[in-house]
Amino acid sequence: MVFWTCLMSLFLWFRVSPANADEWSAVVPQSVVGLSGSCVLIPCTFSYPSNGKTYTEFTGIWYKENFESKVYHTDTSEISDAFKGRTSLTGDLHQKDCSLNISSLSSSDNGSFMFRIVIKDLDKYTYVKNKVSIIVKETPETPSISVEEEVTSGKPVTATCAVSHSCPSDLPHVTWSHNGTHLSPSQPQNLTFYSLTFTPSREDHNKSLSCSAQFKGKTVTGCKTLKVKYPPYNVNVVTRASVKENDSVELTCSSDSNPHANSYQWFSSNGTMLANGPTYKLERVSRHTEAISCTANNTEGNNSSGPRKLNILYPPEIKGESSCQYKHLTVCVCIVDSNPPSKVKWFGPGSSKAFSSTSIKQNESLTIFTLQGWLGFPETIQCFANNSLGSVSITLEAPQNSILIYIGVASAVVFVLVTILVFIMRRRCGKRATQQSVMKNKQTEMKTTQNKSDLENKEEASSVEDIYTNCPDSLVYDNWGCDVKPFSSDRTLEYEAIYSNM
Repeated sequence: MVFWTCLMSLFLWFRVSPANADEWSAVVPQSVVGLSGSCVLIPCTFSYPSNGKTYTEFTGIWYKENFESKVYHTDTSEISDAFKGRTSLTGDLHQKDCSLNISSLSSSDNGSFMFRIVIKDLDKYTYVKNKVSIIVKETPETPSISVEEEVTSGKPVTATCAVSHSCPSDLPHVTWSHNGTHLSPSQPQNLTFYSLTFTPSREDHNKSLSCSAQFKGKTVTGCKTLKVKYPPYNVNVVTRASVKENDSVELTCSSDSNPHANSYQWFSSNGTMLANGPTYKLERVSRHTEAISCTANNTEGNNSSGPRKLNILYPPEIKGESSCQYKHLTVCVCIVDSNPPSKVKWFGPGSSKAFSSTSIKQNESLTIFTLQGWLGFPETIQCFANNSLGSVSITLEAPQNSILIYIGVASAVVFVLVTILVFIMRRRCGKRATQQSVMKNKQTEMKTTQNKSDLENKEEASSVEDIYTNCPDSLVYDNWGCDVKPFSSDRTLEYEAIYSNM
């Protein structure tokens, strides 16, 4: 097989006239890269010695290696089985364009290829000196991004992504990692350029701008780190969390910018400029020190911090407005200025009795402690305040509640009246008990006398009966004609006395 291949090569060489060989030429790249599974295009142009004549019948043939297989033939039946249905001429031979397209590439397609032309009524020629090598890769080449070295925040910029490919009819799908306006891609030879116009911001600084190309399920990504210039932002006054009154403190102006800030100014809350430089030192700070701000500047602009109020620590101070008043009830108010906030305790005279605040209100550094109540207030109340830096106290006069006096007097009067009433009632109840006892005794005597009287009456009745029995009837109706004695007056008086007592 090798022998016949070599023999064919010699035959084709000898068929070409040496005198005319210099006029037969072709232009092809030395190599093309194709992606496995995709296609590859071999750009090709050729020339021949026409000698002023016009030729209309051309037959184009592509061979692999040294004529070992026919990659393409005008007569498709001549194409080798390994390439049948996968090759086509994309150019027009009449226009001297011999470009070849091979689809469904695989690793077996690696190798060199050459073109042969057959021109009716002229000659035939194989361009063995103009071979092109096909390299089949499993992974596509990484896209290349080009953008300005430094961009400015807020100003539009255009980036370009160059994607290498070998198949113009099956371009990859390209995506950007940044939002913006996409321009139509351009395709010079085997490169396609995708452009993106966007407006960078400070958040893009040192971030990657990426371009991803997807080929038949295979994706590659190219990246470029953006350098964005922007004015200072997030300007802050940095210092200690807290400082004691009368101490010194150093302030620093911090900011984020590109390029770095090159100058700083310090201002009081009323706008007066205090100093220049990245740091500022305050001597002997007090609770009345004003808020301070700073401004940072660079080549792109400037920005200022918000006013920073220092956290000054100092011991408690009780305000003169602290006092006790009476309105419907006694209310004592102790106003304490301190940082950190103070704790307050209330005491009576001699600190013998402690009271708890009924309400506490915080207003920045001022704390208002309130003590209120109806009863039990002494004439003076002591407010004692303390925090981690010291303590202080004040004695307040508590006005006495006149209503309490009235209530006390009224209570005493009511108590006396109740005592008298109880005494009277007890006496009355005692007399009634005595009378009831006397009545019981008299009733007993009456019963005894009654029984005795009844007995005497019975005896008398018997005597009378005897008299009436012994007296003749004619005397009965007479005026006591018989010797009958009437009731004695003494007995009558006795009965009257009994009934009278009853």
